[in-house]
Amino acid sequence: MLNDNGINALDRQIECFNCGAVHAADDPRCPYCGGLNPAGSEKAYMDELANLKDETDKLAQEAERDFGTNVQSNAKRIVLVAVFVVAMLAALFFVANCMNKNEERQEVQSYQARESFREQHFSELDRLYESGDDAALSAYAWSLENEPGFDALHSWEHIGYLRVYNDWETVKVAQSEFRKGEGGIDDYTWTVALAIKLAQLDKNKQRPSAQLADDEEMRAAQYRAFAREFLEDTLQMSENEVVAFAAAVLDDEGDVDDDALKRDLELRLRQLGTID
Repeated sequence: MLNDNGINALDRQIECFNCGAVHAADDPRCPYCGGLNPAGSEKAYMDELANLKDETDKLAQEAERDFGTNVQSNAKRIVLVAVFVVAMLAALFFVANCMNKNEERQEVQSYQARESFREQHFSELDRLYESGDDAALSAYAWSLENEPGFDALHSWEHIGYLRVYNDWETVKVAQSEFRKGEGGIDDYTWTVALAIKLAQLDKNKQRPSAQLADDEEMRAAQYRAFAREFLEDTLQMSENEVVAFAAAVLDDEGDVDDDALKRDLELRLRQLGTID
């Protein structure tokens, strides 16, 4: 039996408005003629929307789960990286701290070695200097070369004078060898450069050996005079000529220019027949 709207109240069927055939009320169209069923079409449309909403909700839930999983995974990675960075920084700090402590320990040991050297040897160095025995002074000083804290010798009061004596000794030994016909141009260049400095013919006054006390300078006068005599003898020049020769081989700082000296010296010694 159909109600006023043409719907069977018992089995929810509907009579097609187009052909009159009876079909399910949920059919969006008449299965016989294809006529539109407004109520069925609306229900089908609403069902599709419901299904679409369900699918969207599922996708949203999956995305949320994936996001949470990614966040957790990334958070683990971030934590691991942070732990690694902190560990590396801690290791670097530890190494740097150990290095600093080691350097500090070495500095303390070096300082103690220098202080010990001063306490053990400076008084004897002073005694030998006061005695006027420069040979004994030099021999004692250089016998300490392998002693811990030997670099403290550079702070000894008369170290500049000791260097003057050692330069004189070096030039004297070289002169003896040259007179025997021994030594090449490099040997002559090095020795003449040393003699120019010893004789104070250069203009550099910053060297320790150029800053002697008055009493030291008086004692060094004999060694400086020897250096001038060596230059005059080696170059076969007068005192004024030696001074001019030295001035010609100095650089802008007043130090001996080894290349210029070697060039001029080689020319002079060949003229003299000293070297081939």
